[in-house]
Amino acid sequence: MFATQKEIDLYVRMTLKQFGFAHLKIKWSKAKSFLGRADVWNNTLILSPRILCSFKVFDEVLKHEIAHFIQYRNNGNKFLRKNGRFSLHGKDFAAACRIVGVPARTRIPIPTYA
Repeated sequence: MFATQKEIDLYVRMTLKQFGFAHLKIKWSKAKSFLGRADVWNNTLILSPRILCSFKVFDEVLKHEIAHFIQYRNNGNKFLRKNGRFSLHGKDFAAACRIVGVPARTRIPIPTYA
């Protein structure tokens, strides 16, 4: 882990506030199927402790999930649909990623030493 839990919590809170989402709840999940999840319906940001392997991974996952909240907000509190399915990583998501300053990608690599 690159920082103390207190430092990590503070950084998360400051970053959420920076983008207008200070009200979100934070949950840490040991699920292995994802690194982060934006639960827009419950105002909850869910993060995996696996992202604490490096600040770079942690920061990108955090901002990637914040981008989903921005995407949801910018679309009138809904996700756009394409072919009857939610379009979670479309052009509107790419625009939100530019706002938070991360690449618009669906897979964030974790270093092999992690």
